[in-house]
Amino acid sequence: MNELSDHERALMEKMTPDHRLLMDKLSPRERQSMDQHVTPENIGVIESWIGTDEKIEAMLFWDKGEKFDDGEWQGLKPLDESTSALYEKAKSRYSDLRREAVECQRRSDLTLYSQFNPGLLFTGLVGAVRCDESGREEEGGAYFKGIEWRCIGSVEENINSITIYPLDSGEYEVHFGTRMQDRAQGIWVYTGDSHSLLQLAQISEKSIPKYGFQTAVKDQAGKALSLDPKAIRKAAMGEGAKLEYGDELKLYASITVENVDKALEAAENLCHRFYERFGLETECYKIGKKYGNFFIMREENFDQFLPDSPVKEKGLVLLSATLVCRRCRREMDEFRDLAKIYPHIKAVVVNLSSPQFKFYERVFGDMGGGDVDNFRKTAAGVTPFIIIYIADEHGVLQFKEYISTGKAENTPSIRENLPRFEKYFK
Repeated sequence: MNELSDHERALMEKMTPDHRLLMDKLSPRERQSMDQHVTPENIGVIESWIGTDEKIEAMLFWDKGEKFDDGEWQGLKPLDESTSALYEKAKSRYSDLRREAVECQRRSDLTLYSQFNPGLLFTGLVGAVRCDESGREEEGGAYFKGIEWRCIGSVEENINSITIYPLDSGEYEVHFGTRMQDRAQGIWVYTGDSHSLLQLAQISEKSIPKYGFQTAVKDQAGKALSLDPKAIRKAAMGEGAKLEYGDELKLYASITVENVDKALEAAENLCHRFYERFGLETECYKIGKKYGNFFIMREENFDQFLPDSPVKEKGLVLLSATLVCRRCRREMDEFRDLAKIYPHIKAVVVNLSSPQFKFYERVFGDMGGGDVDNFRKTAAGVTPFIIIYIADEHGVLQFKEYISTGKAENTPSIRENLPRFEKYFK
């Protein structure tokens, strides 16, 4: 690394030995963030909540479900040498990625720098297609062909995955979704608002094809669609025809490569490009799809969640998150718990990566006495935050509490604040 600054030397004198060893691994941007935000006075606070590698790994890799955690599936045998070699290399790479993810999170926390975690791509590995000894797809077969990764952002049975499948030509096909009847099944993507539609258009037409993937977007009837960003923007502003795509569309992406190493690289590229742009939507949508009361707030749907008229829910909890926030990742699994524990409220993520003018004006106004600019300057905490609204005797939502922590502190824990929620929502 470059020569240490006086500030970095002063911090190292206060650090634990393990964190001192990370200093030569910091990127220029991580070092810049450390210089701006970390001091000899707060380094101890930061180190107090980062936790052990085991705790970080448990925080990052919490999603479970389906055959990825099924002992019977895990006991299947690889069909042939091609699948066996692929599976062994994938297992080794998975172990490496998990270590990289933990180290990246630790560096981000130590330097108070938010960034996409390139190691946090997959949270499970299993055989792709269950088959008999001849390779024929069979529900009760004792063998498997190809491998399937479970991607981040999977909530129990609502799983996104990427498959690597050996072809008769000796090549490998890499594609979104499971493989059934020798065909890629694709993944369902949230499209319930214009921002999400624009993200999908960018992913399907630019980000993923840039890496050689063939892509397609289809509706629930299987009809292929072409998403026009200009039409999406016009519809969002009320200047064009309303787009009726529903809450989800299916995204297909596939590529054929010549060897295992390139197949693994392609799978990582596919997952990375999708989740760095669409990760928050994916995780939040899947929580909402399972529990029914978890949503994403946009400028265009703000009034659905915080209207001036009465609501039927007992309350509203606003949670903030962005696509790459290191603090937000620490809280994501607790978002799921909130939706599960309190089915009679609405839990809403305010995606600060998209425009939120109404949110700033109304909510920050409620919290800061109506002066939005003043609130931004004087608010004690930073994202992520928890904001609680309760329906009054007329059913109209009223601001009650703002829960947050400082940049150098741990995130505001939903689990630790359950007594507060019980006070309002019991």
